[in-house]
Amino acid sequence: MRFAGAVVRDGYLDAGLWLRRRVEHPRLRRVEDFGKLGYGHHFRLESPTDIDAELQALMQEAYRVGTQELTRRTSRPELIN
Repeated sequence: MRFAGAVVRDGYLDAGLWLRRRVEHPRLRRVEDFGKLGYGHHFRLESPTDIDAELQALMQEAYRVGTQELTRRTSRPELIN
């Protein structure tokens, strides 16, 4: 399942994350509302230092959305951390 995407531009990276919730971050340029499917968050990275701890956490959250970790149900509650 898709969770992120990027396009290399001259001098920067246009990137996006798919999250189940809408978030705010200084790097965000646009947010798309996909209804019950979640939100597409688009941002621009001009250097590796643009990835702060908050943006890194959002990337990890998007990965969990993509692996469907956040939506899985189990009949064995002892397996849920």
